[in-house]
Amino acid sequence: MRGMRADRGAPEERAFRLSTSEPALVAASLRFAVWVAIALGLVACGGSSVARQPPGAPPEPTSVSVAEPGGDAHDPHHAALERLLAAPWGSRNDKDDQIHAPTPDWEHWKRVRFWGVKHFTGFRYGDDHHVMAIVFVQPVPPGESTDSRSCMKRFEAWAWTKVEAFDVDLSPLRTKRREYRGKPMLVKSVDGYVDLGLERKFFSGAFAAYPDVYPDACLIYAVGIPWRDDEALAKRLRDRWVLEGFQRMRPLTKEAPVRK
Repeated sequence: MRGMRADRGAPEERAFRLSTSEPALVAASLRFAVWVAIALGLVACGGSSVARQPPGAPPEPTSVSVAEPGGDAHDPHHAALERLLAAPWGSRNDKDDQIHAPTPDWEHWKRVRFWGVKHFTGFRYGDDHHVMAIVFVQPVPPGESTDSRSCMKRFEAWAWTKVEAFDVDLSPLRTKRREYRGKPMLVKSVDGYVDLGLERKFFSGAFAAYPDVYPDACLIYAVGIPWRDDEALAKRLRDRWVLEGFQRMRPLTKEAPVRK
């Protein structure tokens, strides 16, 4: 890991069935959220035979690792989410150190590639995918805008075709208007579930479209958090990204980064 640091600083919904009568942009947004949830590995829900602490006890510090940041806690997923809620913000970088994406407890994230989705770089928190984060860099035709609204609209339209086959339930998308480098930035969040075989997987997610980062490309950052048995914690952690995390993104190049 290069160029990493931990920096301390500033710090409802009813599910509904998608229908063909919804406006195209809303449908695109919802389908995107589900696609991210699936692509980021929400099917992962591991278990381990290691000895566990009693319920309510914190994990032994020496048991916390990149593979299992929840350590030997009785419920590692719960412990991992609590750890992320309390940890200071830091960042993880792509392999060529062109982007530093905001992540609490940065030392325990692993850089990975996610199957089936074209992206610039991605990270997971634990082998059991307690949280997933993914960065997209999308080219923009000459002369077209790279403001946040345009990038969000373009990204959602691109994602629309990826998950048309999925039948899911989701809350209405919520949009927050944040600021990034003195310019408006749109952040969208959603909660929902997808039925996979006999299992129903609930999740919370959010994604931000950064304004005018590159002259010819859009930068998008998304996070996905499985609920498992921790709906409230998952939502709180997602909201932490929305309220104080996304604006900490640090692109290190003036031109759009390229995987080498």
